[in-house]
Amino acid sequence: MGKSTIEWTEETWNPTTGCTKFSKECDNCYAKTMTKRLQATKQERYKAGFDVFLLYSSALQEPYKWKNPTVVFTNSMSDFFHKDCSLEFLKKIFEVMNNTPQHTYQILTKRDANLVKLSNELEWTDNILMGVSVGSVASVRKIDNLRKCGAKFKFLSFEP
Repeated sequence: MGKSTIEWTEETWNPTTGCTKFSKECDNCYAKTMTKRLQATKQERYKAGFDVFLLYSSALQEPYKWKNPTVVFTNSMSDFFHKDCSLEFLKKIFEVMNNTPQHTYQILTKRDANLVKLSNELEWTDNILMGVSVGSVASVRKIDNLRKCGAKFKFLSFEP
């Protein structure tokens, strides 16, 4: 977890890091750029560079330690619905979010098809906000898939 400089959240929580290019919209990925900086500082979580890296035990325990209700951007350094994040692993992350209702979790994805495919397998408590990135006219279709997911609260991120 880390205090965030992102204006619409308070903290970041990264149970996974890294990603792979998914679309043209990934060309300006801030997480990939940030990973290079973090890797240069020898941070353990970024030793694999921008390769997908699943963090189990230590990262999954972090929200239980937070004392105050917090708005949390979840997986700011990855895509929550990346193909390498198994349903089993996603359920572990959701279990943490379900068990810490005092926190508000913001999840953002470009992978709307995986979101819809896995949505019914996940428990969407009211403290989980789901969003999709829309960065081109072709991506407008993601909005319909966001509507189909089980999250009660949804948002859009319009990005270049």
